[in-house]
Amino acid sequence: MAQSSLYRIGRTAILVIGIGLMAACSQKAETLKITVDQFGSATEAAFDAFGSAQTAQFALAPKSASAKQTEFIANMDAFTGKVTPSNLPILLDPDAVKVDATVAQQWQKTLAQLRNQYRQFVAIFDQIEAGSALGASAVTDSGPILEKLRSQLDAITSDLAKDPPQYLVRRGALIAELNKIRADSDAQGKSLRLQIWWQDWQALMTEEKLLQTHTLRSFLTASSLGTHLQSQIDDYAKLDMAALIGAAEQGISLAGHVRDLSPTELVAQGSNLFETATGATAATTAQ
Repeated sequence: MAQSSLYRIGRTAILVIGIGLMAACSQKAETLKITVDQFGSATEAAFDAFGSAQTAQFALAPKSASAKQTEFIANMDAFTGKVTPSNLPILLDPDAVKVDATVAQQWQKTLAQLRNQYRQFVAIFDQIEAGSALGASAVTDSGPILEKLRSQLDAITSDLAKDPPQYLVRRGALIAELNKIRADSDAQGKSLRLQIWWQDWQALMTEEKLLQTHTLRSFLTASSLGTHLQSQIDDYAKLDMAALIGAAEQGISLAGHVRDLSPTELVAQGSNLFETATGATAATTAQ
């Protein structure tokens, strides 16, 4: 009888301890989820910037409504054919660049696939947060997945640093305009037009730099937070709640640090990012 009572007490104690451990594991996972969400938000912002940069490369210089109207009237005065649904868009905007539909669809598909990889990674921790008893092992198992995602981010970041997006169509239009100016026989008029062209080109370069900096900064932020998260996952078993809370605070500081980098510093860090990562991997493999 006494042994039976002791057994029940012992079993109850084990259950209480087990429940306490599960609660502690759940709290750890929920705290780590803060850093995971920081990484997830950063990757979403990075791919938003990536999509915008791709669209911007083929965008025309913005025109006012009055300028568009004047251009349309001039087009109609010069047009001698019949207006149809197929040629009306050209008459309305003859300079518009029509990106091949197949190419555009493929790009959107690629961007969506990239986003989905990182969303699936974040979703792993949504399941852990829900109370999985295998939370600790699930966190550990996520480490190799994050390594692959980080390698991909590093590669894109490095490419953006070395080959930044440009306003390709707007550059082309200004270059064509420059060739027209050079053919102008009026020396005085040519000088004035060249001055205006130079100002337009400088304005475009300023806009382009802003586009490049924003895109690169977004990816470098995501990459930096990914590296920070990797260290939390790799050391998860040894970290307590205080350390994980501190890690979440460090993530905010890390994002702020990247935000404060100058365009030159961004390019320098982005250019070296992928080489550093691949060099470290090669060294580890050699050992």
